[in-house]
Amino acid sequence: MKLAELAQVAEIIAAVAVVVSLVYVGIEVRSNTSAVRGAAMQAIATTDADALMTIAADADLSEIIRIGHLNPSQFNEAEAFRYHTFMRQFWLSFQNIYQQSELGLIDPSVWRSYLSVICGMWSHTGVRETWPEHAEILETGFISEVQGCKAE
Repeated sequence: MKLAELAQVAEIIAAVAVVVSLVYVGIEVRSNTSAVRGAAMQAIATTDADALMTIAADADLSEIIRIGHLNPSQFNEAEAFRYHTFMRQFWLSFQNIYQQSELGLIDPSVWRSYLSVICGMWSHTGVRETWPEHAEILETGFISEVQGCKAE
């Protein structure tokens, strides 16, 4: 075999090696994407469970949320602060889920289910009344999603 023929064989082998490497990288990226999505969903589930357990375990907080949803004007200063803090956590948590959906880290159907929760929250007077003070710190894309609920 001549040197030119060996060079051609080497080029073919190198090309095949590049293709095999790209296939391997593609498989690894897909696997990594699944792992990131799974971790994102687990983080959301953990955050939700923690928030719900905190509310369930604290009768005073539960009552503040119940009253705040109905008529936050009944609160004294300390109760108003607790309700404000709860609602701030609520909006920031849901914005995080929205952002993860926008980044493709969670399935769009997951975001739609959380959006239905947000839209359901509009039936509460306190949520509607306190929304402007929270909206000023939220991202415009998320605000638009929430504003869509208000229109329904």
